[in-house]
Amino acid sequence: MKHGFTEEEWEDYLADQSTQQSRQRIDAHLVRCSPCWQRYQDESPTILALVAAAREAKEKLVVSDERLRSMLAVVMASARGLEDVSTTPDEIRSGLHFLRAILVPVFGPKAAQCAMVLAANGSASRPLERMTRESWSAFVERLAAIISIICGDVFAALIREHGQLASAGV
Repeated sequence: MKHGFTEEEWEDYLADQSTQQSRQRIDAHLVRCSPCWQRYQDESPTILALVAAAREAKEKLVVSDERLRSMLAVVMASARGLEDVSTTPDEIRSGLHFLRAILVPVFGPKAAQCAMVLAANGSASRPLERMTRESWSAFVERLAAIISIICGDVFAALIREHGQLASAGV
């Protein structure tokens, strides 16, 4: 702008975020400059509405202490679940890793994990990370049944075969 202040100072002025010195200089200018006064009249309502909307959005994005505690509890439970993985026998971890490696190229990582968790949770309500040697065969069978519905019997047989190979070492 050629009126003694920069475009940035003008925007700060409209958003009510300018320094005291800058505000006084622009106020004095607006009294004498009709084009700037008109521009202020045109732009001010829009800028003030945007500032108000930004403040409102910021307030709505604030997470309550209760919600934050709830979210933290979920994270902590997940972390405890990850710690529990170390108690899973190596053969089971290896079998889970192998089955996941077979499923991920076909389903993608999220769907493969969901199918495995679904199959594990049917096993006496045990999470995937707490799989035992005793629950392995039932897990593989449930996983194969899930895969059969989605991909057909051929892929399900592959899961059963590789699951049996993994469980034979278990």
